[in-house]
Amino acid sequence: GICSTGVLSSPVFKKTEAWGYLWVLLIRGVGWTTWVFLQVAILKFSNNSVGCSTKGYEMLWNSTMNRTQTEDEANVFEIDCTGEVSFLGKMMTPSTAIPFTTSIGVLAVALISPIFGAVIDRTSKRKLWTFLSLGVFIFVNALQIFTTPDNWVLMLALQNFLARLGFALHVACVAAYCTEIAEGEQEIIALQSAGRIAETGAMVGTLFTTIIGSTVMGFGKDVGSTATFSQAFATVISIPIFFYAMVRFEERPALNKTEGSIFTAGFKQLFNTGYLLYKENTYVLQYLFGLAFCDGGNSNVFVLFPIYAMLQNGLENPAVFTGLAMIVCIPGALLTKKIATKIGIRRQLGNILFSNSVICALLAGAIYQDGNFLGVLLVALGFGLTIGGTYPMQKGMYMRLIPAGQEVEYQGLYNFFSLLLQTLPLTWFVYCEDENVGGENSMRIGMLGLVLFFFIAFLLMSLFMNEQAAVAKVEATLHKRVRGTGIVGTGKQVAPI
Repeated sequence: GICSTGVLSSPVFKKTEAWGYLWVLLIRGVGWTTWVFLQVAILKFSNNSVGCSTKGYEMLWNSTMNRTQTEDEANVFEIDCTGEVSFLGKMMTPSTAIPFTTSIGVLAVALISPIFGAVIDRTSKRKLWTFLSLGVFIFVNALQIFTTPDNWVLMLALQNFLARLGFALHVACVAAYCTEIAEGEQEIIALQSAGRIAETGAMVGTLFTTIIGSTVMGFGKDVGSTATFSQAFATVISIPIFFYAMVRFEERPALNKTEGSIFTAGFKQLFNTGYLLYKENTYVLQYLFGLAFCDGGNSNVFVLFPIYAMLQNGLENPAVFTGLAMIVCIPGALLTKKIATKIGIRRQLGNILFSNSVICALLAGAIYQDGNFLGVLLVALGFGLTIGGTYPMQKGMYMRLIPAGQEVEYQGLYNFFSLLLQTLPLTWFVYCEDENVGGENSMRIGMLGLVLFFFIAFLLMSLFMNEQAAVAKVEATLHKRVRGTGIVGTGKQVAPI
């Protein structure tokens, strides 16, 4: 599928590590797609644990066994779901369990990421850390096969803490490789666009395999069994790809030497880097903040949108809409690549961020009616186009801002900013739901946090940034960058760890 787009004609794909990068993204795409089905299952389990149902009339209809009762008559007897569940010692409504644990997990990872980044840049074991962290992510996904109505709290905690930590560390290491694989803006655009297509293709494949497989096996309407099937499929696919990708990456030397404890040096260097960014590289620091707002908004879309569609719009299986958004990500990435080649990464990223802000505003302001299938469908398609284009532009812009020798450290700082900011829309959503802000409009008000986030990112990236000054600060360090030597077609392979 990628070959037919012409993206792979770039010289960057003559490098072995570029192909290893694409294989790694396949694993990530498969792994996170299973979270869509698991999230729906956990929403159902948490609602059922307090006697809630998204269709109250069905519950009462079945209990009274009055088969002649119409749906409208049954709705007269519908009761509100006001029950709460206990999670980590906190009583909350089922709709806030996932956003709450996501925000706590994101905060924990945000505090750890910069330290690990500074440490990894001072070792010669980046490849080991890259695949050890990815292995943790795969392992937790395998454990999710055993998610049931009795242990969903534990499984949700594992997903939002351990899996998220492994994923964040893996992304930091791979991002460092990307800065060394691609040379120049056009190679960056080609690599990130192909990566987005590969990751989205894996998402779409997993989505259809799960839906078709669970339907053929007779449990397509059982969200718990469907989630189990999806996790099992992801595990079987990810393990062989893991080893196939691993041999395509090379180890990197530690460009930053240190004396004494490497963890102590990591803390010191993190402080020094932050201070120098503030005093000397303010343009780079501003870009990191702008990209952090962008990433924080994007990451929350696929957490909050399914919850909104299921509980605000009353749609039974929001995974269908999330899946459609994933499918549309592919043409979104291709369209964005074409536009960015003409107008540049920063301008196109600004266009996308403004569009995302408008879509979120429409969702909260106009698409709130129960059963609004068409409205949710249009929003899903819009998110697919914009987020499909955001990923390669966002990563491409970031790759141009990293000094040589500090690749993982800067990714750690970037993760710190973006993950810390990512907790804010989630916290606002949880607050609106728990405190019933606006009454029956609480979920709509909670979604306004995404509108604000995308608009701030748009302002930072489009109006207040000096791209040339930011890039110029980095170019003076590029002579120190160590690049891979593997070339496709030469037979040169890198030994596994």
